Amino acid sequence: MAANGAEMFATTHGGFERLAPIYRNALIETRHSCVPIDWYLKPHSFSERNDLFLKHAVALMAESAQKALDEAGLTAGQIDTIITVCSTGIATPSLEARLMQVMPFRPDVRRLPIFGLGCAGGVIGLARAAGMARAAPDSRVLLLVVELCALTFRFQDRSKSNLVATALFGDGAAAAVVSCREDAIGPVVGASHEHTWPDSLDVMGWDVADD
Repeated sequence: MAANGAEMFATTHGGFERLAPIYRNALIETRHSCVPIDWYLKPHSFSERNDLFLKHAVALMAESAQKALDEAGLTAGQIDTIITVCSTGIATPSLEARLMQVMPFRPDVRRLPIFGLGCAGGVIGLARAAGMARAAPDSRVLLLVVELCALTFRFQDRSKSNLVATALFGDGAAAAVVSCREDAIGPVVGASHEHTWPDSLDVMGWDVADD
């Protein structure tokens, strides 16, 4: 990554060699990306990035959803609610609606897309899924979280936070079936708590830019 970063940032980041240790110090041995490393050497429009997002996000969700269903001994038709959590792409119709075109969920399944939670998306999504399962004790909720951070990277961004993000974040998806039914097995979501700090909007997030 450091070698590829040096090539990508050569024209935009003077003294990149001082920042290269970020990749080593991140202590991350393996990350996944939906695009090859040389994809970053050329500029890409937001529409191109989002088209890739839709393609790969749905594919990853389908794979993770099927694994979760298999582990739970369920079929797609036994799911009553689908929650999708994502912050790295835009989908209208939403991701779970697109997933329903490739997996045999019931047409009356309840859908809840959640956007913008960033790094907290997985745990907050789990809390939402647990809440919806408790509200309908006989139901089964499928939680899907997918992030394609690779597609949000901008090599024109000279900020150190952008470089740190390239060292930390990758692409992936996860799924879980959440239920309060008597036949449900597995870990229990006991309780959850949330707190929003004032004046903290600039702590995390990403901006849409023309480049």
